[in-house]
Amino acid sequence: YNFPPFSTGETGFLRGPKRREIGHGALAEKALLPVIPNENEFPYTLRIVSEILESNGSTSMASVCASSLALMDTGVPIK
Repeated sequence: YNFPPFSTGETGFLRGPKRREIGHGALAEKALLPVIPNENEFPYTLRIVSEILESNGSTSMASVCASSLALMDTGVPIK
């Protein structure tokens, strides 16, 4: 979950993750963990990155929805 300052019209440095990125990333991970298969069923590594380009609502919910669609599109057997 990447949320650069220009997403909300702000200015700032793109250094490390901020409090919002850590919190919303953890929220998205917590929402997706129940649908991801265990290692015995799907022995592959998954990497999901959500790049927020503009914010005008619930970006964490949009990240969860887009991530679940991406998992289905790539053939991951979600529960």
